[in-house]
Amino acid sequence: MWIDPADSAVTVADWVVRWFRSLDLDPRTIESYRSRLRCQILPKFGDLSLGAITALGVTEWARQLERDGYVPSTVSSQLNLLSMLLTDAADERLIPFNPVRRRRRRGRRSRRAVGERVWATPEQVVRIAEQAGLLGGPIARLLVIAAAWTGCRWGELAGLHRDNVDLRRGVIVIDPLVGALHESGSMRWLGPPKTRASARTIALPPFLTALLREHLARHRYEFVFTTPSGTWLWRSTFLRRVFRPAVDGSEASEAKAGCAAVRPGLTFHGLRHSHKTWLIAGGAPEIAQARRLGHHLDNRVIETYSHVAPEVEQRLLEGLERRWHTAAPPPPTPSPSVADSRRVARVVPLFATVGVTRRRTDKQREHRTDVAPGLG
Repeated sequence: MWIDPADSAVTVADWVVRWFRSLDLDPRTIESYRSRLRCQILPKFGDLSLGAITALGVTEWARQLERDGYVPSTVSSQLNLLSMLLTDAADERLIPFNPVRRRRRRGRRSRRAVGERVWATPEQVVRIAEQAGLLGGPIARLLVIAAAWTGCRWGELAGLHRDNVDLRRGVIVIDPLVGALHESGSMRWLGPPKTRASARTIALPPFLTALLREHLARHRYEFVFTTPSGTWLWRSTFLRRVFRPAVDGSEASEAKAGCAAVRPGLTFHGLRHSHKTWLIAGGAPEIAQARRLGHHLDNRVIETYSHVAPEVEQRLLEGLERRWHTAAPPPPTPSPSVADSRRVARVVPLFATVGVTRRRTDKQREHRTDVAPGLG
């Protein structure tokens, strides 16, 4: 195949401008591509012509990224994006082929250990939630608890509308069209959850139903988890100011409150991994785990013909309820002597001054009506 040398002389930077105009992707994906191009790819290859890029040069660049301390997933994402650019350039016949194609492995087999996902026990989650409450208030505390005891993703909870919380049935619903909050740069919007299977109904353990009922009774905004002013939460802000200090300890962050390290390395998504770990430990069937977390099973036959019987879900919820009551500290109860003294202190003045109290209440009511009529 003949390639016009003038076409191969197009620089990578010029090709990127043209290539971006052809994309029709999620804004978050576009933003991710721009970041990778700006930080690594264009500084290295931007001034080179498409025809000057070689497989050996790209391999040397990837090894240099590893020596600079970039994790394998970052290096792989950079290579994948560069390969995508060059594949489309080859399809446009600007170059004869993509030099960043998959080839046989060369050199030593990688002995890099892949770390296990960090998860937390119920006791650790409760401690993290309490510290998150100190940093971000009651909503932050409830958000951490809800994430761990439902297995929901961040966007599914941050975009949860109160109309999708059915406390009578004890469930929350992840809507297939607007069931998740998405954010990119300075934009946020409601859209579908991650996959089709993510649109689901999640049964709540009784304690969480009670916590949500108390929260919604005093929460006047339409979305369940918001800032104090009722706006959507920013993921990065919440993680930086609340979640990371609550997990890693305030010494590892800019948090002012004194928080102890509980489970360093745990991510918000790690609460979802924790939930699945608890389900496995409780003996929940694989299909029940998949339905609750919004996962597809590899075995399509099992996924199609398996169902979660009511008694299976009931056992699952009972297990989650037990984990909460085992992990959560019991509410403090006053000693009998203190309780008796408080009871006496309340009863004696009640009968001694009941007339005075009533007259004072009437005057106060009249005063409130005069100052702000209609607010009573």
